[in-house]
Amino acid sequence: MTNDIYTENMLIKVAWYYYKENLTQNEIADLLELSRTKVVRLLERARIEGIVQFQIKGQSTNCLSIEKEFKDAFSLPNAFIIPTPLNKRDVSDSLSRAAAQYLHHKLQPNDLVGLGWGRAVSRTIDYLTLEPNSQISVVTLTGGVNYYLHNRRSQDGGMERFHDIHVIPAPFLASTEEMAESFLSEPSIKEILELGGLAKYIVVGIGGISPDATIIQEEKMTLNELTYIKQQNAVGDILGQFFDRNGDILPLPHHKRLIGMNLYCLKSQNNVIAVAGGERKIDAIYGALKGGYIHTMITDETTAVSLMNMEVKS
Repeated sequence: MTNDIYTENMLIKVAWYYYKENLTQNEIADLLELSRTKVVRLLERARIEGIVQFQIKGQSTNCLSIEKEFKDAFSLPNAFIIPTPLNKRDVSDSLSRAAAQYLHHKLQPNDLVGLGWGRAVSRTIDYLTLEPNSQISVVTLTGGVNYYLHNRRSQDGGMERFHDIHVIPAPFLASTEEMAESFLSEPSIKEILELGGLAKYIVVGIGGISPDATIIQEEKMTLNELTYIKQQNAVGDILGQFFDRNGDILPLPHHKRLIGMNLYCLKSQNNVIAVAGGERKIDAIYGALKGGYIHTMITDETTAVSLMNMEVKS
């Protein structure tokens, strides 16, 4: 059986819906946002690889069941749940690989992808395989993105794989509110932010509230600032904007200094893919789900079960 986690999961999904739930190929195509031709090829491959026998087998079958429960619990259009790695320190890396495979199967020629920031997004870019001449372009959703552009343009298969790279020419966080307003009034920055709203898919990470959070490691915020934010009942952030357990955006002073797409705009999209998992991010992911900022959640089985348990208890 293929070692490609996403492909294995998709083969099982298609086989399950076709043979177990008796959906038509057109219904499966609509449900999974694939072409009917792609569904036919996946069904044929499932037969060839022995996934379809007298019953549907595979490591991801349990994850498939959890995906359905997870989507129902949080009213999500899509979810991709992978088995939790034996070494839980590898969760972020495994999720980034899964996100890259998810995007690989979704992207069509000339698509535009909006990129948030953080380790998960950075690794997803590293692992993303693009078809030759696909002319996929990317647009950043915040300023201050050197953390994943640095040393990637010259690497084999790095940022040069993309047709166009639209970068917000500004810092992540301006020094003052007045400076942020000045940046945001610049036509070049306004144009890129508007372009971000037109992206076919938007990929974001979800930050937790801990000393090892990316926002601290990348020195975009001090530990004292994060401690203050935590005292305001913050559980996590997306694009540097913090929210509470219910997903409500907190009225924090630093939000007025951010350069990037705001969460209200993000929430109005229908294409946001979040990549996050692990025990330290449970509260953050829960808040993001409750806030309705996410449309496709890519996480691991242990995290998904913990989140569903939280929802049952709430």
